[in-house]
Amino acid sequence: FFCFFFFLFFCFFFSTHNLRKKYNTDKNTMPFFKYDPVTSMQNAGHRSGPFMGPVDICETDDAYIFVTDCPGLASKDVHVRVTDDLLQLSGERKEDADRSKRHYHRMERSFGKFCRTFRLPSGADLDHVSAVCEHGVLTVTVVKDKEFQKKKLTLADAAAEQEGDGLLNPEFESVPMSIFPTPALGKIVIIDSDMSLLDAVKVLSEFHVLSAPVRDNSQPEDAPWTDKYLGMIDMVGIVFHMLDSLKPDEISDDFTSQAEKIEAFQNTTIKDAISFVRFGPFIPVDLDRGNLLDCMLLCGHHGFRRVPIVKTPGGDIVNIITQSALVQTLSANLKRFKGVASKTLLELGLGEQGTLFTVGIDEPLRSAFEKIKARDISAVPVIDEDGKICGNISARDARLIVSSSKIYKLLDMPIKTYLDVVTEGVEQSAITCKPGDKLQTIISQLVRSRIHRIYVVDDHGCPLRVVSLRNVLKKFVQEPEGYFGHYFSY
Repeated sequence: FFCFFFFLFFCFFFSTHNLRKKYNTDKNTMPFFKYDPVTSMQNAGHRSGPFMGPVDICETDDAYIFVTDCPGLASKDVHVRVTDDLLQLSGERKEDADRSKRHYHRMERSFGKFCRTFRLPSGADLDHVSAVCEHGVLTVTVVKDKEFQKKKLTLADAAAEQEGDGLLNPEFESVPMSIFPTPALGKIVIIDSDMSLLDAVKVLSEFHVLSAPVRDNSQPEDAPWTDKYLGMIDMVGIVFHMLDSLKPDEISDDFTSQAEKIEAFQNTTIKDAISFVRFGPFIPVDLDRGNLLDCMLLCGHHGFRRVPIVKTPGGDIVNIITQSALVQTLSANLKRFKGVASKTLLELGLGEQGTLFTVGIDEPLRSAFEKIKARDISAVPVIDEDGKICGNISARDARLIVSSSKIYKLLDMPIKTYLDVVTEGVEQSAITCKPGDKLQTIISQLVRSRIHRIYVVDDHGCPLRVVSLRNVLKKFVQEPEGYFGHYFSY
C-alpha cells in the first residue's frame, strides 16, 4: 500500500512539473493561451455592472458642463437629479429581449444600472439644469447663478479693499518727508491756469510726466496753497478729450497739428476746462509737519497717484511723492514689514477673482482708451482668443500718442498691430503672478519692472484680478478715525 501511494504521488508531481515548465508560469511572464470560441463557450458568462465611462467636467463663463460616454442610450434612458448641492446621473441599459434565443460565443457588453454623484460648486443654478444624450455621449449643463457670481465678485472686491491692521502705523508715522530725494529733473512741473489744453499737453510730454498741479494765476505769489492751486490735472484726461473731439476721418499724419486745427480745443484754458477734463484735488502734505503715514494713506486709501509736498509758510511745492516712490520705499525696507510682506495674496484678499475690465487683442486701440476713460482706471489687460493675457494698454500709451504721429495713426487699428509695432516698449508688457505668491515677491516685481500694476492669473494664464500700487500700499496701514479731519468725511 505504501509503495502504491508513493507511485501515485510521483506521477502527479512529474506531470505538474512538466506542465509548469511547458507554460512557463513565472510571475513576470504572462502565459499565452489560444482562444477557441467554441470550446470556450462552456465557460462564457454574462458580464454585468457599471458601464458609464469616465466623466469630463469643464467650466465656462456661464455654466458647468459634465460630459461622459453612455453607449447605446438615449435621453429617455438617463435620469438627472439635483438635490441640494449634489448632481446625480443615473440610468439603465437593459439586456436584449431575445438574448435567450441566441447562441453567444462571447459576451463583453455591460448591462444594468449605473449611478454617479457629483458635488456642485457654490453658485450653481439648481433650477437650470439640462441634459442631452446624443450618439452615446451624455452632456449635462448646469447654469451658473449670475446673481451669486456678482455677489462673489463684490465680496472679493471688498476683501481686496480691506486695509491693514494698523500695527505698522507708528513706524510710518515716525518717518519724515525729508527722506525722499528731490525730483529727478530737479524741477517741479506746474501748469498755469491760463494755459491752453494744447500747451499743457506739450509741457507734460516734454517732462515725461502724466499729471501736474495747476496754479491759479489770479492769485498772488504769497497766497496760501489752499488758494494758489486749483488741483492736479491729468494728461490722460486731456488726451481723451482730444480723442473725443477727433473723428476717424479727420486723422492726419501729425497729431499735434491736427489738434491745433480744433479751435474749441485750442482756445480752451485749463481753468475753463475743469468741467470736462479729469482733475484731481490738490491735497498736499507739509514738508516739516507731515510724515510717511500721510502719504501712504493718501495714495493707498484715497487713491491719489501723486501727493504734492509743500513748505509753509508760502505753500511752495518742493516735491511730489508718487505711488511708485512709496512702493520703492517698501521694497527697500521689506525686512521691517515682514508681518505683512510675507503673506500671500490669498491671505490678503488679493488672490480671488474680482472685477476686471479687459480688451480683446483684435479690438481697435481706441476702444482700450475709451474703456480706461469710462471706468476711470489707468490700464486694461489685453487678452487673446483663449482669454490669456498677452499685453497691456495703459495711460503711458496715451502719452505716446502725443509724441508719435505713427502711434496715433494706429488708434483705429487692431491692438495686435499696435503691440507688434511697439513690442520693445515696457508700456505694453503685462506682468503676472499667482494667488499663492507672497506680497514681498509682488513688490519686487513691481519695482523691478517699473510698472504700476500686476495681474493675478489662474493656472491657465487667464486673468483673475489686478493688483495695483494702491492695493499694495493699503495693506500696510490703517486710517485712524478722523485722521484727515473734514477733507474725507464723506
